[in-house]
Amino acid sequence: MIDLHIHTTNSDGKYTVKEILKMAENAGINTVSFCDHNVLEAYEDLNNMNINEYFSGKVITGIEFDFVHNKKDFHMLGYNFDVEILNKSKYIDRRTEKELLEIEEKHLEFFKSVCEKMNIKLSPDLQIKSLAEPANDIIKADMQLHKENEKILDDILGKDRKKSFWLGHVTNPLSPFYIDLTENLPEAVEIANLIHSAGGIVVLPHVFEYKSVDNIEFLNEMYDLGILDGIECVHTKHTLEQVEYLEKFCKEKDLLMSGGSDFHDDIRQVLGYTDLGKIDDKYLLRKNI
Repeated sequence: MIDLHIHTTNSDGKYTVKEILKMAENAGINTVSFCDHNVLEAYEDLNNMNINEYFSGKVITGIEFDFVHNKKDFHMLGYNFDVEILNKSKYIDRRTEKELLEIEEKHLEFFKSVCEKMNIKLSPDLQIKSLAEPANDIIKADMQLHKENEKILDDILGKDRKKSFWLGHVTNPLSPFYIDLTENLPEAVEIANLIHSAGGIVVLPHVFEYKSVDNIEFLNEMYDLGILDGIECVHTKHTLEQVEYLEKFCKEKDLLMSGGSDFHDDIRQVLGYTDLGKIDDKYLLRKNI
């Protein structure tokens, strides 16, 4: 069992690197990758500890970069790169925790104003306490606490409430919750070239989670750029039909297959698992043969 898409407290995850290593060991996971958003501090943490004290498996270097495509914000995963080389890039986020918290506070106030206009009830005491609980997570969770919101949440989050608020609304120009985060973001080719220059491989994650595009068209556009080494076939929110489609795509295009829970906390995701079960070793950056 593997998990190649994990977030830590170094970006927007709930648990530290050490805590996740212990969790992975207890779960019987043999390979993990920390893919924090635009930062590499997880690998500094690893350098300052004896990994074998907590985890007997393998750690693959990873990162999740933002990039802009057709004026929209998307994500790209990098694996097996040289951390020192990649860390010299201008696209590594070097903002302080204070600066990031101030941004999240502004986002929260914006979300509150949108909810007020849409007659969505919220608790009166919402506030940003840490980066592990960003504004989009706080709003999504609180909206679901109030029965008055049930009908409108069917549209916003789906009847099962599993739709990604971030990918479906915050980064979706068609949503009233949209925030334009594309300023100064690099294009897909720039990020891919950066990862490749550091000796890494490029993987396109959670293809079917974007709500502002035709997902299949987007997948093919990225492939046609000639930058992809693989696709994240298995993801927490991918259906069996979507997984099978991506596996077939990888086989036809001779691409590597990846799989990850996109773990942030143990409420929304399960380390090493998706709704379809445990993440099998066949998604360990291997080809579908």
